[in-house]
Amino acid sequence: MLGTNVLALALAGCNPGTPAHQAAANAVMGNMVDALPALPAAVPLQPGAATSLAAAPPAQALPATGRVRVAQVARRSDAYAYLDRAEGVANAIGDAPPDYAYDDGRVSPWVWQTSVGDRRYAEPIDGGYRYYYYQPGADTPYLVRDPNYSYAYSGGDLVAVYDDGGDLLPPEAYVGRADIASRYYDRAEYLYRLSAAREHRGVVAANWAARRAEIAAANAEWAAAQARQAEWQAYRQAHAAQERNAWEQEREQRAFAAQRFAAWQQQGFRTPAPQPVAYIPPAPPPHRGWLPSWFGGDRQPEAQRQEQQIRAQQLAQRQAEQRQAQQRAQQQAQAQAEQRRIWQQQAQQRANQQAMQRQLAEQQARQQAERRQAQQAADQQRARQLVAERQAQAQQQAQARAAAQRAHAAQLAEQRQMQQMAQREQAQQRAQAQAAQRQQAQQRAMEERAQQQAQAAARARQTQAEHAQAKQRQAQARVQMAQQQRAQAAAHAEQARPHPQAPHPGPPPGHPRDPHRG
Repeated sequence: MLGTNVLALALAGCNPGTPAHQAAANAVMGNMVDALPALPAAVPLQPGAATSLAAAPPAQALPATGRVRVAQVARRSDAYAYLDRAEGVANAIGDAPPDYAYDDGRVSPWVWQTSVGDRRYAEPIDGGYRYYYYQPGADTPYLVRDPNYSYAYSGGDLVAVYDDGGDLLPPEAYVGRADIASRYYDRAEYLYRLSAAREHRGVVAANWAARRAEIAAANAEWAAAQARQAEWQAYRQAHAAQERNAWEQEREQRAFAAQRFAAWQQQGFRTPAPQPVAYIPPAPPPHRGWLPSWFGGDRQPEAQRQEQQIRAQQLAQRQAEQRQAQQRAQQQAQAQAEQRRIWQQQAQQRANQQAMQRQLAEQQARQQAERRQAQQAADQQRARQLVAERQAQAQQQAQARAAAQRAHAAQLAEQRQMQQMAQREQAQQRAQAQAAQRQQAQQRAMEERAQQQAQAAARARQTQAEHAQAKQRQAQARVQMAQQQRAQAAAHAEQARPHPQAPHPGPPPGHPRDPHRG
């Protein structure tokens, strides 16, 4: 049916002014289901299992061939023009699948190119995605966004930096972010140049299905941030009509692509992938011969020749389709008119739904803000209660410790008193024991002295007896000696005297009559 739209458009270009031309042109411009213009440079999605996607280098690992200058917009209210333009692109794309992917040797960025020429590149990084936004015909970005910050550029100057909640940082903070902003700017120019040099291929449908919700959530965060920022809201309100007219057709086109993808996903990707309409993309901007040295040199001239061949083939195909369209457009004009009426009804319903969704998003954002405020108030109340509870608990613990210390001190005093009493009793017992020991020692000493005295008296008596016996033996010895001496003297005297006759024998020695007896 999309091929029919191209044929009708071709017929309208060949026969202007005819009723068939008018009906076909109206159908081509308005019919959502069959006649929307083709997605620019779109390549069919690829079936198959999901694959792992390599993460792009972190900010500090990206090369920086130059440094962006830090500047400011003339009016602060204009600072949200860059963020609002990118949010408009993201909102128009919605959750439609990428148009194509290409390979830079390791990372495979995804690309969305709008019908008016805006481009959005997305490459996975640790913690989410990094997005690059380009105006029609520009090979350098006007906004680069990572999970933490967004950087706005104008003519190579860094003119605005926003945090993850959409808050505009003060100008004095730009200098500190200039290094990363420079690396992102060079990375964006490199990705754009490389996309012209490398083959465009379809994104694996399973990969998009796995990451579709994550990218949609990032877009929803922008909508919520826009609802919270008064300056952003003021800019949006001032340019609402202009933005709505710029993206209305793109939004319808992408919504249809998202619906076709959802239907194909429900079929388990078992049927052929939805085919985009053949489209001749605009010629890329002149190449300035810049590629990072680590990429491997300048490949743009060869890519231009290949792209020219592709455009020539597509032009020949389109001319053949135009010739076929001339034969079938008459029969299709009436059907297209009916389809236009149906589409207008559907478009009105979708517009109402989108308005309701936007109101719902704003309401949800307000509710979230109110819930956050209520949560913050509850958190503060809980924090105060917690502080009070902790203080009361600390006071109770201090009182308990003081009571425990007093009880412990009393217990220690009682223990010391008992110990002192026990020590005194032990001292008394030791003193009594020592006194008993001294008494026993004295008694033993007295007994020993008495025994010694008795032994000494016995020895004295024995000694006296021995002396007496010795004296008696001496006396007897002296008597015997005297007797012997007298006997010897008598014998000598007897021998000296003459013996006339035999004398009368005298008494024996020692006899009482013995004259020599003393």
